[in-house]
Amino acid sequence: MKIFASFGIAVAVIGLSSAASAQTRVKGPHAETAAILDCLLQHQHDLCSGRFSGGARPLAQNWLFWGPDKEFKLGPVLSTDFAGTQAVNAYLTRFLSGRAADVYDVKFKHQEMTFYIVPPDADGKIQFMRIRDGAPDEERADQFARGPG
Repeated sequence: MKIFASFGIAVAVIGLSSAASAQTRVKGPHAETAAILDCLLQHQHDLCSGRFSGGARPLAQNWLFWGPDKEFKLGPVLSTDFAGTQAVNAYLTRFLSGRAADVYDVKFKHQEMTFYIVPPDADGKIQFMRIRDGAPDEERADQFARGPG
């Protein structure tokens, strides 16, 4: 009898842990992250390059200094949609040091990309950001494709 009770508790805990790890997002973008996304997509290096530090700086430079090859590869921006502020999960822990991030779905003519932008620190600079191919709900595929660590 105790074995069945223990088994039932174990099943319940496993069920809760998978539900707790499910992707959750709440609506309402931060004005700062929306402005940062606009800066990146408009390639405003003169106005925006000082707004990044840490690991976000080299990634931002790639978007702020735009060239014809990148324009040809992606095409023009067709739409940008706020997908929500994502609570910390395994994906954000791995790629953004466990910080909640505003998630934006950006569709270009030739490709769809997801931008994860952590709101600025007290100094007003973005330190954590991630940009990946695909839609916002494709985190598992991205994490699987990259392997552990």
